[in-house]
Amino acid sequence: MKILHGLIKSVLSVGLLILGILLLANVVAFHTPLGDFLINDKLGQFLVGISAVFLVLLYWLTGIPVKEERFLTFENEGGAISISVKAINDFLAKLADEFAGIIRLRADVTASRDGRIEVRLDVSVKAGTKVQQLSQVLQQRVRESMRENLGITEIHTIKVNVSSIVAAEKPASDRPAERADWQDASV
Repeated sequence: MKILHGLIKSVLSVGLLILGILLLANVVAFHTPLGDFLINDKLGQFLVGISAVFLVLLYWLTGIPVKEERFLTFENEGGAISISVKAINDFLAKLADEFAGIIRLRADVTASRDGRIEVRLDVSVKAGTKVQQLSQVLQQRVRESMRENLGITEIHTIKVNVSSIVAAEKPASDRPAERADWQDASV
């Protein structure tokens, strides 16, 4: 559906842009039958043409997303402290190194308007990992780490989403050895 929406948006934008350029070209020097068919007045052609081009450009410029960096701000006895949400997410992602069962950890910290902080952790774990126990220990570690290292004490929820369970690769000693052509089969 997004592809269809994007295609329609592009076709309409290009069509309106071409119409505007043709009308402006008809006013300036190049006589086009489309310009006379739609609007006979040169001033009208100019105004409609410039408006069409301007609207398309304005539409595309306002559609460019501006990613605003978010911060968590909290007060302590020394004043206000602001920490980038991206910095917190990166900090929490490094906790994966502390757990043997975690292959990948992606954190997403959000703060509601009433000041409640929520942490969502998307985790990929190795097969055979006890997910329930790992999740509980990970939640405790996140709370502890945010409190001790970042000074953030009021965490409303920590949700752990296990997005994949990946089979661990067999160590080289467990795999059958592949024989090379030059090896003697009797050995």
